[in-house]
Amino acid sequence: MSLKILLVDDHTILRTGLRALLSLEPGVQIVAEAANGIAALNAVDKHRPDVVLLDLAIPGMNGLEVTYQITQRYPKTRVVILSMYAKEGYVVEAFRNGALGYVLKGSEPKELIQAIQNARQGKRYLGAPLC
Repeated sequence: MSLKILLVDDHTILRTGLRALLSLEPGVQIVAEAANGIAALNAVDKHRPDVVLLDLAIPGMNGLEVTYQITQRYPKTRVVILSMYAKEGYVVEAFRNGALGYVLKGSEPKELIQAIQNARQGKRYLGAPLC
């Protein structure tokens, strides 16, 4: 069974690296990329991904609001936050808004893969430095 992922980050090079990393995983399909919050919501509506890998600091609409909008409008789509922000307030708000995973950008790739797999199964994941 294929896992459809939407990548949302305003840095093209980061999205390119994530695409390369995730393409090594069997059954993973990157269905779209977005560089801002509005484009992310439009891409979710168009592609109906299983998982959205989302940065918090994106233009147009921040990642916390995008998370809330996605989980309200598309309850079958799971959100995993990939962020540089380790502040507890961001983590709490992300989970409150419906995210199932929170991974720091400095984490090992295996943590991101685990967070995506957990989200696919409807389980939460909190990256190691945040636990």
